[in-house]
Amino acid sequence: MGQEFAYERTEKGIRILRCYGTSSRVVVPRDIDGMPVTEVAAYAFAEEMDGEPQNNSGLPCICGADLKELYLPDTIRRLGRYIFYNCTHFSLLSFGSNIAFMGAGAFTGCGRLSHLALHQRKGQSCLREILQDLKQTVLVDCYLEQEKGLAYRLVYPEFFEEAVENTPARIISTQTHGMGIQYRNAFRNTQVVFHEYDRLFRTGKYNIDLISIIEMATARLRYTYELEESACAEYRIWLREHLGEAAVHFLEQERTEELEWLAKEFAETREELEALVQAANSHGDAGALSLFLHVMHSRFPQRKKSFTL
Repeated sequence: MGQEFAYERTEKGIRILRCYGTSSRVVVPRDIDGMPVTEVAAYAFAEEMDGEPQNNSGLPCICGADLKELYLPDTIRRLGRYIFYNCTHFSLLSFGSNIAFMGAGAFTGCGRLSHLALHQRKGQSCLREILQDLKQTVLVDCYLEQEKGLAYRLVYPEFFEEAVENTPARIISTQTHGMGIQYRNAFRNTQVVFHEYDRLFRTGKYNIDLISIIEMATARLRYTYELEESACAEYRIWLREHLGEAAVHFLEQERTEELEWLAKEFAETREELEALVQAANSHGDAGALSLFLHVMHSRFPQRKKSFTL
């Protein structure tokens, strides 16, 4: 990948100071010089930092708007303050749940960070702390220790904060709006409480934007980790009622996996498959149209007419 790191030794391992290279996708190694990489310094990916380390690599610094994806090893225990300050194109962070410390303002200016890949380890999890700092809609993919493949996917809707002034009392208070904060509070002892998360769907489906709800319902039905039967039924009923809209959304994003799942695993009736066919036809997607027609004809073959002479 052609990436190099400026770093320093600490008592417990290696602290990353800066990254240099030509790719916007950064993969931090588990160890350097035989020592584990345990920390990323303050302002490490910010556009500017005080005490800039000497760059002997001859490569440009990957920082600010140049950073798009970052993959951290599970040896990382600390993230410095303002580490991603104004990384305006930062969109995906992969990390281990055992990060024990995160400095103030770590995600300031990261309005496009919408995808978290969590590698869940035993013990305390840092997921809630990170989500509290991200007000935008965030999709979380979780991979459990010693298990293969994606274990579950959760969607956390957006929320926003408003400063409200009480003029007579000369007090400014902060008010939080949007169900995103309620979803971010569905934790206990740093762990996701799935039945509380799923229970919010009863009101969330009326108060959250359509795209986020489509993503949420699809994610919970595709990856059913700790999904109770009653919650599963609610997600299924809603998605069936919005099947055409879901198909259009995934067609627009060219999400082949989701489209195949809708056709092969979710749709049950001929009418539902016809809704998918209509969506693909209207969108002009020949590949999806062919897929949907194939599934429909395989599942509901037309009977051949017979004649008696």
